[in-house]
Amino acid sequence: MIDKTELKEYEEQLKTIGITEETKQKEVLEYFYQLGKIIYKINVGRYGEEN
Repeated sequence: MIDKTELKEYEEQLKTIGITEETKQKEVLEYFYQLGKIIYKINVGRYGEEN
């Protein structure tokens, strides 16, 4: 899901918080990507209910 280009974009930020291994960095980014998808779906559903 996360490619090398995206991984490079966040590499310094992840290293700052102590995540130095590439596999762990990828896991963290994939986790936040999935979390973002869940939040988006919830918010889209709520938007439809408000109107």
